[in-house]
This record gives sequence, C-alpha cells and structure tokens, in this order.
Amino acid sequence: MTTRIERISSYLKEQTDAILQDGLNNEPGIDALLCALDLHLDRANVSKDLNRLWKEGRAVKVQGKPVYYLDYTVLSKHFPNQYIPSIISKNENLTDFLSMQPYKKVHTENNYFNNTLDDMIGAKGSLSEVIINAKSAISYPPYGIHCLILGNAGVGKTLLTQRMYNFACQVRKADSIPFMTLSCQNYQENPQLFSEALFGSKTKNNSRYSPSIFETCKNGIIVLEQIDRLPFSCQTQLASILSRKRYHTIYQQDEQQLQSMIIATTSKNNDDCKIETLAKFMPIQLKMEDIDKRGIYEKIELIMDLFSEEAIHTHTTIRVHKDIIAWLASKKFPNNIIQMRNEIQISCSKAYMEINDPKKQIVYVSFQSLSLELLSQTENTQNLNSNIFSLLSCIPSDYLQFNQDGTSNAATIFKNAPNMFKEHRMRQFIDEFNVNVEELKDINHYVKENINVLKDCPSPQLEGLHKNINPYVYQVTMQKINERQLLKKLSEHPQLLYGILLHITNYISRIEHGQTGIDNSKSMTKYVYHNEYLCAKDIYQEFSSLYSFTPSEREIDFLASYLAIANQWINHINVAILVICHGKHIASEMVDYVKKSVQGTFFIDSIDFNEDMQLNDLLELACIKANDLNQGAGILIACDIEPLTSVSEHIHKQTNIPTKSVNNINLMDLLNLTDQTTSPLNDLNQIRIKPDHEQKKIKKATQSEFIQQIKERVISKTVSFIDVNKSTSILETCLKNTLKELHMEYTDVLAIKYLCHCTNMLERIIRNETWDYQKSHLFMKENSYMIHVIEHGLEFAANSFGIKIPLSELIYVTQIFLPEE
Repeated sequence: MTTRIERISSYLKEQTDAILQDGLNNEPGIDALLCALDLHLDRANVSKDLNRLWKEGRAVKVQGKPVYYLDYTVLSKHFPNQYIPSIISKNENLTDFLSMQPYKKVHTENNYFNNTLDDMIGAKGSLSEVIINAKSAISYPPYGIHCLILGNAGVGKTLLTQRMYNFACQVRKADSIPFMTLSCQNYQENPQLFSEALFGSKTKNNSRYSPSIFETCKNGIIVLEQIDRLPFSCQTQLASILSRKRYHTIYQQDEQQLQSMIIATTSKNNDDCKIETLAKFMPIQLKMEDIDKRGIYEKIELIMDLFSEEAIHTHTTIRVHKDIIAWLASKKFPNNIIQMRNEIQISCSKAYMEINDPKKQIVYVSFQSLSLELLSQTENTQNLNSNIFSLLSCIPSDYLQFNQDGTSNAATIFKNAPNMFKEHRMRQFIDEFNVNVEELKDINHYVKENINVLKDCPSPQLEGLHKNINPYVYQVTMQKINERQLLKKLSEHPQLLYGILLHITNYISRIEHGQTGIDNSKSMTKYVYHNEYLCAKDIYQEFSSLYSFTPSEREIDFLASYLAIANQWINHINVAILVICHGKHIASEMVDYVKKSVQGTFFIDSIDFNEDMQLNDLLELACIKANDLNQGAGILIACDIEPLTSVSEHIHKQTNIPTKSVNNINLMDLLNLTDQTTSPLNDLNQIRIKPDHEQKKIKKATQSEFIQQIKERVISKTVSFIDVNKSTSILETCLKNTLKELHMEYTDVLAIKYLCHCTNMLERIIRNETWDYQKSHLFMKENSYMIHVIEHGLEFAANSFGIKIPLSELIYVTQIFLPEE
C-alpha cells in the first residue's frame, strides 16, 4: 500500500510539472492546504510531510505565507545543469536562479558517458536486436510505434528509454521534444489519479484545468514505468485509447487524435495476466536479458563503466587491480546493475577510508574493500576465470585507472579490443600462409597442416584470405585445374586451394620487387605426382610469360604437392579398425571407451576371442566384420598377442581388402590410432603407433589433466574469491622448486595436499584471517632448514599476490613435506 508521504510526493511532482508548463508565472508552488484538500488528508499531517520532503532534499521550499513547495527532481530534469536552491526566501523567486531558455544538449570531448543507442553497452552484442527494433519504433512516422520494454529489475530499462528519447531528438532534428515519465506504482491505490492524468482534471477552485498527459506530450514520448502495477481499470482505459488512437479530455468536447508515442516498461513476461491487456497493443516488444546472461565481455564493460561513474561522483582517481575486475565479473548479480553498482560503491567507500594523504586523491580497491556478502559467494568459476583473464590480457598494466573526469585508458583499450584483436588476428592468420618454400624442410607436412586448417576454416578468415589473393592468379589456376579430369573435383572445394593461391600471389609479388633466389634443385614430384606436376608447370608457365620470370623447381614441387594432397583429401575414405583381443570383454570394452572419447568420423568394431571360440570361427567372423567395416581404404587389425597377429594376413587373402596389423595393443594406443583414422590426410600405411618419446608427452598431459581435475573438483569448491587457475599455476612452480631443493620426488598425493592447502592459505592471508600455531618456536627450532626452503619456494606466490606469509602458515605448509609418523 502506498504511504501518505509517497502520495504527497507524487502529487507534488505532478503539480510542479503542471506549474512548469505554465512557465512559473501564475503560482509559486503548492501549499499544504491545497494538497490536503485535493488528497483528502489532514492539513497538519500534510504540512509535516511536505517539510520532511524538504529536509530529505526531495522538495524546494518557497518561504512566505503560506509556505509553498516544488518537487526538486522535476525541477532538475526541467532545468539540467542549473543551480536550484533548496530554499527560496520571501523576497526571491525561483526564476531569479534559473535561465528560462530551453535547455540544449551540450556534447563535449570530455563527456565520458555517451548517450546514444549505438553507444549502449551490448549495442553490437546481446542488445543488437533490441537497438534495431528501438530505432525502428522511434523512426516510424508520424509519432513512432508504441513499445513495451521487458526485463527484470536493474537490467537498464530506464536507461534504454532515455537513449530512445535522445534518438528521437536526433531523428526529428530537434534539441528536445516533449518527454514525460510516470511511475505506475503511484496509481496502484488511486486509479482516479491516473484517469485525471489521461483525461485532465480541474485544479484549485475550478479556475483552470490540468492538461492531459497526451496534450502535454503532444508529438513527444510518454514513459509508463512498471505498467504491471496499474489497476486493471486503468489498463483498460489506456488500452482503449491505444486501440482507437484517439482520446477525449474533460475540457474538450471533441475527441483528439493521439499524437504521442507510449513506451511502457515491466518486469513481467508479455503473456502475464497482469499486462496482457496492454501488451497486445504494444507492437514492438524489447526484451532485455539479465546481465549474467549477456556475456562476460559486456559484464566487464559494465563494471568498468560503474567504476568510472564513481570516479566522477567522488572527484577521485580510482585504481583497481585486474584480479578485482575479474573476480567481480565472475560473480552472479541476481539484481543486475542495481546490485553491481551497490557492490562497487561499497568497495570504493571502503577503499576511500584507507587514503592516508587526502591530497593525493587516489583510491586503491583491493579484496579487503569488497563486501563480506560478495566474498562469501562460492560458485565454481574455474573456466569462467580463464576466459575473463584472457579478455583482460589486452590491457598492458595490472591496474586499471579511472580518472576524476571518468576517462580510463584501460577501459578505452578494452572497448576497442575486439576490432583491434580481430584485425591483428586476421593479419596474423593470413601471414601464416606467406612462406618461403626454400626454407621448408618438409613440404608434404606443411601442405597437410595447411589443408587441415582450411577445411574447417570459418567464413571471416576465408573471406580475409580471398581478399588477399590476386584475382588473375585465382582465375588462371582454377582454369588450369578444370582442364584436367583427375583434378577437376578440386574446383568444387576452392577454399582448400586458398593457401597455394595466396602463396603464388606472394611469390609473384616478391619477383616483381626483385626478391628472387638461386635455384639449383631438381624436381622431387615429377614422377611421384606426375599429373599434378604437369598441371603445376602449366600454371607457372602462364604466369612466367606474363611476369617474365622462370619459376624454381622447388616452387613447382610445392604447387604439385599441394594439388596432390588436396586431391587426396577430397577423395579420401577412412581406414577402419577391427580390434581383436583375448578375453570375454577386453576388446569390446576398449572399443566402447573409444566411441565415447574420440571426436570425428571413424569406423571401428571388436571381436572378443574367449575360451569358447575356436580359431576357425574367429577367422570367419573377422572376414565378415572386415567386409562390413571396409570403406575402401583398408582395415587396421589391432590385436594383442599370438595367434591373433596373423589374422590380418588371413583377411587380406580371403577378401582382398588391404590390411595392416598392429600388435600388443593397449587402450592408449587404440585411442591414438582411432584419432589418426579421422584425419583425411592419413592412409593405411601412414597410420602407426606413436614412438616412446611421444608417449611420454601423453603421460605428461595426463598429469596435467589430473591437476585440472583437482582444481575443478576440490580446490574451486573450498575457496571463495581467489582465482584458482592463477594460484595453482603459481603454486605448481613453487612446488617444483621446493621439491628440487629438498631432493624429493613428485607424487600425486603430495601435489594434492600442497595445492589445496596453499591455495586456501593465500586466500586466508588476503582476508587477514591467518591461522595461529601453538609452540611455533619449538617447531622452528627442530625444522628451521625445511621452513627456510618452504619460505624460499613460496616467494614467487607471495610476490605475485603482494602478501607476506607469516611463520605460522609456513609451519603448516612444512608439515606437508615431513614424513608421516
């Protein structure tokens, strides 16, 4: 239920607005008696509440008999950037303090907070569709299309309406247009008051009429906030006006044409029973998502903007470490921007208290500045944090500075990063194809990698490559390929040839600039890839006649190899795998695991050679399965021990299917072999078991996966705010150095204890909640050397987080390395 003071405040706003429409010439304000009569309240209570509004800064008092009041917020909006006194003496008038000239928006280079739709955070991201529809609604002649803005509290609905108003001024080429905002909550308990706003009302002593909002905002915009709070009768009245596009007032006999645009906002869904009456008369509906659903990049932008806002409001330079920005971005804000702004204000206020020298006016926001409520959140943000730090890596310094005027070099870099990063990455990607073949050690390997990238290359990268290819090179090469029947199919996959086309473009460019080398090499592909070699020579002959040069044999070999390998890829068929092992379930279980683990297209089956199966039955079943599996590229027979190692030869004799045998198979080998068959660049002869040194790399990768699992399943669930990826990465280095100095071997158990304990220890120290240790002097006396080594090993972590690790915490870490009794 609306309180008495809120009713009086709403009444004061409306009457102040009506007085401003008359130009402040007739009435100096609203007195307590008039308010009491209109609202049917006791005059003494009204006088007390009006005085309270003045004390709270929500009203301006005009002294005299009687005392008059005006709403401060309405005056501020009507006369922005002008001084409005809180009290006006008996012999003064409000007009003495104000310029009555219409307000003109002033755009300066130092105006940090842009106010256009295109400059809204998310305009090119999550809000792109909203912005397009908002523009179309505003631009639609003659007065715009009515809009309904949907979204939870705090998503920025009010900000969007303000930007839509600015866009309307831009479209109509006007400094300002009529604009009014009504909070429907004020009419929840007083439907009559809303009817008076729609149709007008009589004022004091019936001497004049208060105009309808449609008259006041003729050719303008009316914003109805929280329309779900409007009583049903009010919604019906408004729906009737929107439906007929006409309205009548109590002071005009004839109906008037509706010449205003209505923008309504609500936190309900458009099919909610509380707004469905009005929603169907709002053709354009703009849905604004919660900030946690708008993507991490936009969330970081919002955080930076709010810090800039605080820097302006406090006239203080604010410095924030990247870790704080990342930590805020990783947290959930159910109440959206409202909650985010509150948390940032809390952190800035706490940091402000830490200023030792007020003259410096620089605030450093640290973890100690954050609220306990936010510090206590324990979401698992392991992967999210890595994404956040990746985005923030474009900012060169560890600290982001927000200046007193709201500007921030770091924020500017971050906002422009997508375009700069896109251009840099595109140039970097294209440069990868600019290679001097004379320096290539293995042409076939390079070409295979090239084609492997191009086959799944996204459209923007392909377009970037295509733009850098000489059109004449493209035309001649494709023409020569089409003339040869064996290569004709390549023209159906032109993206695979972008690498060589760009290379020829760059090669010709180097020749034009006189950058040619001496070639004494002989052709390596003339007999291996004979048809492709002839095509390559034919292509270069066309260019050499035009550009007057003789291509090197190495260049012709490169082009021939490229055409041959690309042609192999197009016509490639996968090698299939048949796994045969002793035992009831060994082969089938390995194949089941492979099917769950390996990505891509592959063909695999199994035979379990158990004690109940005779060898003849096995051989017959192997031939049947080989026929079913074979795609035309042959079968890889993966088996364990004799006599199964001879199955491959039997299948080939019986079926004429190309086969190859791999013995002593294990699960790691099978995963590797299956992965190789998914590549169109591997045939039956090229598929092999990785050498021992490569297996060691796999073992190392497995260890890394183990640490990753510990981080995700254990550490991330025990800490509140510290970045787990960063802390564990640093602590892994500390552990490695400590073990080396103590001459101890690495074990998984030791790693778990060290990483889990030390990550939590770092967070405790940052929060000033360190553990004590009884009898620390005795322990130090007995283990002084080891404590010294532990401390030395943790120096990297201490410097990275800007902390000092106390003796008591070092003792607890030392106990991890002591032998268990």
